[in-house]
Amino acid sequence: MIAALERLKASSGMPDTMPESMAAFGISSGVRRGLRALFASHPPLDARIAALRAS
Repeated sequence: MIAALERLKASSGMPDTMPESMAAFGISSGVRRGLRALFASHPPLDARIAALRAS
């Protein structure tokens, strides 16, 4: 299960940082992460992987 989650994480294609050119639109990666966590229906992949490793 851990290997499958790690593959999903690697293939997600979500950039970790936004380019500076997006700053003019009021988009920042910090706010994006917060909103993503607020409306998420599942915990982040890193949290799921950590929970599996801990058990």
